[in-house]
Amino acid sequence: MRQKLGKCYPPYLELISLLLLVLAFYLAWSNYSALPETIPTHFNGHGVPDDWGSKNMIFLFPALSAFIFILLTSLCIWCAATDDPLKLINLPLKWKANLTAEQAEELRIFIIRCLFAMKLIIQGLAAYGIYITIEITCERAAGLGTAWFLFIAAIVALAGFILWKAFRMSRSARPGQKLRH
Repeated sequence: MRQKLGKCYPPYLELISLLLLVLAFYLAWSNYSALPETIPTHFNGHGVPDDWGSKNMIFLFPALSAFIFILLTSLCIWCAATDDPLKLINLPLKWKANLTAEQAEELRIFIIRCLFAMKLIIQGLAAYGIYITIEITCERAAGLGTAWFLFIAAIVALAGFILWKAFRMSRSARPGQKLRH
């Protein structure tokens, strides 16, 4: 399995997302006792808190982050382990029929790399979310700040890139040709 994932990206890079997940739990756990009974739980479009909840909600971000980590890691492993990459590709049948095995493998590698990148961004967002919630609660910050919106922009940009690139790669597929990047 490690060898199959190694074709897509070095598996030791998984440590980065794992460290961000551990950081999220550490931030929540180490600051829990210093938090007041209510913390911000929702923010408006300007990044300013507009709803408050129990301080136990500080563990929601790490819990969701752990769920997403497990989900995306499982998807990466499943995609790498699947013997026929054509089964992973959801395209119109006429496009799919034009893909060679090499082209399908190229799409599989692209999908796995993008899933990894998405996991990394989401783990960073969760760790930052906990950090900034603590900062706001301790009155060291007034809102989410620019970094929050940069994380959201990165997620939207990556999702758009995935769709654009997969569409472009599949549309340019001709039997026997290498996919254009």
